[in-house]
Amino acid sequence: MRRTHIHVRQVGSWSEQLNLLFRDYLREHEDAKMKYAEVKYELANLYRDQRGNYVEGKSEIVWDILMKANLWSQKIGWRPFKEDY
Repeated sequence: MRRTHIHVRQVGSWSEQLNLLFRDYLREHEDAKMKYAEVKYELANLYRDQRGNYVEGKSEIVWDILMKANLWSQKIGWRPFKEDY
């Protein structure tokens, strides 16, 4: 059976905003999206049954993307889409 993870966020919370920004940055930056996917697949194969190691392994790229997304958001005046609410 394939495992699925669902993330639930409170509308308007910092956690929700951060995740929407992450999503939108990846949608607009194909190179970052492809690198993130590559890292995730490598880690998934390496840590198939070790979720904690998988999550820890993603930390560096996630923080790198978030720092770039933060700068991008300020440059373009990013806001979540109305459809996100």
